[in-house]
Amino acid sequence: MMSSISSWLTKRLPSKRAKTIEFAGSTTSLQENESVLDGLLRAGHQIPYGCRGGSCQSCMMQCTQGDIPAPAQQGLTAAQKELGYFLACSCTPQSAMAVALKPPAEKVIAPIIDKQQLNDDVVQLRVKAELAYRAGQFVKLFRNGVVSRSYSLASVAGIDDYLEFHIKRVEGGKFSTWAYDELAIGDEIALEGPSGECFYSVTDPQQPMLLAGLGTGLAPLYGIVRDALLNHQHQGPIQLVIGARTSEQLYLLSELQALASSHSNLTVHCIAQHVTAAPRPIEQANIYEFCQQLVPDCKGYKVFLCGADSFVKKLKKQCFLAGANMADISADAFVANG
Repeated sequence: MMSSISSWLTKRLPSKRAKTIEFAGSTTSLQENESVLDGLLRAGHQIPYGCRGGSCQSCMMQCTQGDIPAPAQQGLTAAQKELGYFLACSCTPQSAMAVALKPPAEKVIAPIIDKQQLNDDVVQLRVKAELAYRAGQFVKLFRNGVVSRSYSLASVAGIDDYLEFHIKRVEGGKFSTWAYDELAIGDEIALEGPSGECFYSVTDPQQPMLLAGLGTGLAPLYGIVRDALLNHQHQGPIQLVIGARTSEQLYLLSELQALASSHSNLTVHCIAQHVTAAPRPIEQANIYEFCQQLVPDCKGYKVFLCGADSFVKKLKKQCFLAGANMADISADAFVANG
C-alpha cells in the first residue's frame, strides 16, 4: 500500500529538479532535461524555431532574469550575449528564468536640432531624443510616417546628448533626397529603434581591434571607437581604417585625428582609391589589400566592419581566413532599398 502511494506521489508531484520559466505573464515548469523551447511549446506558447539544433538561431530569446547556461549562447556574438540573448532550443536551465521574445522597437517623435554638410553627398543630422541605445546600433527614420530607412548611430550614449546620423544623398532616393534637401532644423521626425548588434562589448580591454568602413560606414565606427575609448577606456591597440572611392568623399578627418592624438592606442588610416584633394593624411590604396597588410594575422582581434553589403561580406571572409574568430567579427551591412 505504501509503495503504491509513493508511486502515485512521484507521478503527481513535480521533480525537485524541475525548473520554472516565466514567459508572457505565465509560469511553465520544465520537465527534467527539457529545453526552454520544448517546455514553452508544450505549454502552448508560440515560439519561432527552425533546426532545433542551435544552428539557425530562429529560436533566439532574451533572458530578463536568471542565469543562462553557457551552451545556450554557443555561437552567439559578445554583443548578443551582453544583451542577454540565448538559443531556447539549447537552453536547459539549472535554475528559474524569466524570458521574452526579442523586444519590439521603440518609436518616438523628435526634433532636428542640428544639420551640417559633411561633404558634397553626406549630411549630418542631430536629433534630440531620449533613447536607450549602444553606439553602433541603427535606428529606423520615417518620412511622413510611411517611407522609412535605417541609419546607424554615430553618437555615443553618456557622452552625446543627441542622436547623430550621417545620411548620404542617393539620386532618386525617396528618403535621402528629402532628408538632404528639405529636412530642416526644428522639423520633427519619427524614429524607431534601436536595432543591431554591432557595438563594443567589454570582454577584454587589452584585445586588439580592427575597425574598417567604407563611406558612411564611418558613422557606426565613429560611435563604436569613441564608446570603447571614452566610456570603457579600452587599452588594446585599435586600428581604424576608413575608405572611399575618392579623397573628397572622406569626412570627419580632423575629428578622427584629434581623437587619435589624445589616445596613443588609436591609429587612424584614411584610404581612397583616387586621391585628388589637397594634401591631407590620406593614402591611395585598395582597402582590402591595405587591411591585409596592416593586420596579416587577425587571430585574437575584435573586428568591426561597416558599409556596403558587398564590402562587408568580402572583408568579413578575408578577416576570417586570416584567423579572426567569427564570433569576434561584428558587422553592419548597408543594403540599398529597392
